[in-house]
Amino acid sequence: MQIYGLCFIVEQEIKPIPLQNVAVEANIVDMIAEVTISQVYKNIEEDTIEALYKFPIYEAAAICGFEAEIDGQRKVKGIVKEAKEAAKEYNEAIQKGHGAYLLESESEDVFQCSVGNITSGQTVVIKITYVTELKHDSESEKIRFVLPTNIAPRYGSSEYSSSSNDGKILNPDVVSYSNKADFYLELAVTCRMTSAIQNIESPSHKISTEMNIEGNPKISKITLTEQITYLEKDFILVVKSKDLDQPRAFVEYNPETQTNCIMLTLVPKFSLNTTISELVFVVDRSGSMGVEPMKKAAQALELLLRSLPEDCYFNVVSFGSDYDSLFPKSELYSETTLSEALNLAQTMKSNYRGTKVYNVLEWVFKNSRDDMSTSIFLITDGEVRNVDQIVELVSKHEEEKNDDLRLFSLGIGDSVSHNLVESVARAGKGYAQFVTNDERMDKKVIGMLKNALKPPIKDYNITWTEVNLLDEKELDMTPIEVDKPTISFMSDDNIEPPPPPPSDIFTDIKVQQAPYIIPPIYSGVRFIVYCILEKNIEPWKVITLKATSQDGPMKLDIPLDPVTLQGSKIHRLAARKLIQDLNDKKSFIHKHPKNANKHIPDSLVKEHIVKLAKTFNLASKYTSFIAIDERNNESLFESQIIPQIREVPQLIKSYGRRRMLTGEARQEDYLKSLCSFNGSNGFNNFKQEIEKELSELSEKEIEEILTSCIAIAYLKIVMFDDFKDECEMCYEKAEKAFKKMIGNNEKEKIIIEKAEESIKNWVNNSD
Repeated sequence: MQIYGLCFIVEQEIKPIPLQNVAVEANIVDMIAEVTISQVYKNIEEDTIEALYKFPIYEAAAICGFEAEIDGQRKVKGIVKEAKEAAKEYNEAIQKGHGAYLLESESEDVFQCSVGNITSGQTVVIKITYVTELKHDSESEKIRFVLPTNIAPRYGSSEYSSSSNDGKILNPDVVSYSNKADFYLELAVTCRMTSAIQNIESPSHKISTEMNIEGNPKISKITLTEQITYLEKDFILVVKSKDLDQPRAFVEYNPETQTNCIMLTLVPKFSLNTTISELVFVVDRSGSMGVEPMKKAAQALELLLRSLPEDCYFNVVSFGSDYDSLFPKSELYSETTLSEALNLAQTMKSNYRGTKVYNVLEWVFKNSRDDMSTSIFLITDGEVRNVDQIVELVSKHEEEKNDDLRLFSLGIGDSVSHNLVESVARAGKGYAQFVTNDERMDKKVIGMLKNALKPPIKDYNITWTEVNLLDEKELDMTPIEVDKPTISFMSDDNIEPPPPPPSDIFTDIKVQQAPYIIPPIYSGVRFIVYCILEKNIEPWKVITLKATSQDGPMKLDIPLDPVTLQGSKIHRLAARKLIQDLNDKKSFIHKHPKNANKHIPDSLVKEHIVKLAKTFNLASKYTSFIAIDERNNESLFESQIIPQIREVPQLIKSYGRRRMLTGEARQEDYLKSLCSFNGSNGFNNFKQEIEKELSELSEKEIEEILTSCIAIAYLKIVMFDDFKDECEMCYEKAEKAFKKMIGNNEKEKIIIEKAEESIKNWVNNSD
């Protein structure tokens, strides 16, 4: 098992900082949890060091607290600032010898903490607090609490670069692991439910449960019965409580913002007639699926296949680095087609190498039927990096098919990437479920299939207050000024010209529904929507939910709980949803009818995310937590000798995991590949394409062009990430020689694109 920790490098040798203790304290109240993770690190080296570590957080969580405690004497609380400003303050503090602690978002579910100037012998306790809503489990009256503890290696490279990460101190492709852990996890979970707790269980770990705390059947405490190493695998807790699924609406008042926030939640139970559908099962068979997850995925597929109705059309598509389908197009469900599909399910292995989700989904969308609704089931461990691109693809096709396309996702394994699994289901207007290697999945899988066979519910509307979400009078129509970016004298990064200033964009509303587009309602699946009301606006005593189904109109009145809660937890969860909307381009700004066909600049989106994050104290794509421990003269003297910036070492994984190679290792592999290029089918294909484009040239001239374009593509795609300064002149020289040899702009572009594609394929195949 690979253990993730805080590491640094001294003279090319990895020096782990011993993790002294890890403590997790979670408080669950109905369907909301607040979690504080405390990690104790001690510098046992002689020198002052600067280090970083990464940790996973559940995709829907809102990080709202960050604190460092130094030697048990001083506490420094983190403040939310714009990411670039926070990184600048961190660097300045390090240079001055102060202690500095920075928390940054790498992705929706991975965060990085930079810990600066840990002096010799010093102990630092890092505390991270987050709030999260809890998913409904497969059975009624149950919630599922997940504590992610493993950062699974992700397929593909990160999209971050020095010019696109908003000045963060991030190294996204670096993941450092240690094979030894001399520490254990302390875990304490307290459940306080509205009704009596009926059962508590963990499908992942052995637990000790104390029920009826102080004679109260609504309160219980949970701890681990065995000593386990932190980061072994995700911790999962399932709690059953009476009436947990009943419709509830309650309001929270935040004294700091002087606003009310309503939370509406229920687990609906209704029946609709099924409709003839196309069902496409997309199964991850990449190396990362390993043995047990692949076995579980095959079992899920077989269960789905055997449960299909006779009048449906279906297909099975396997994917990894490549993909293939059982049928060219979906076939009618019959004894023959079922037999073929079952044979495939029973012989599946995780032998498709990488995890290219984008490519396979693109094929599925293009080949789906247009004479009936399509439901796609994605079964995967979700270990990819290009989540944003995949989500955009799903959103685009879902909108094009206008409610006739839905995507459901099933996360398989003990360390699933919740970010991908949740995000694609949200974009595809389906929902996500998760199954560990040791869990039963029948109810989850069959429940998902039943919902997929029912026609989608449409025309959702929630009445929160007398102010209508679409009322023009409540909207501020403000022309937005877009300033031209300031060009630095010390940066040669190309500056994209700003878009033309937008006009008449609605940006200010009194009622902020989160998410703005009401998520689809499915029987047996928890439904949660929030609404932040502007100061002095009161909610109605009864919240009304309406929608339209194929079988007729639907309506539910939910009385507002008469007790007003005090605090910020629900506000923060709502703000997290609003930020998610902005990132997904599904926000009020993007989707309000009055903003239709208007260009929404990224700068405006960023401005709103930053404002929400600062108001509600949240880490986000554009904001970070920064904490500075200002030291006295004596302490400063101890930390004057600061090691140079150290990067966490990269890890070369064994087969079935992403190999994270350094530039030198890639170069060595590439040179080996060059020696046998003529034996590579991919290279031969590329060579034949070039010969076709340049048929008028001699074989020697084509060989020279081939060598040049491959070199250009290799430098750009592989070497530029880490060695741009060293390679730039070689690149420019090769590019000039190449252009001179071709002498045709159109052909130059075609050949370079093919060369880049060839190099990308080589990189992916070497992973």
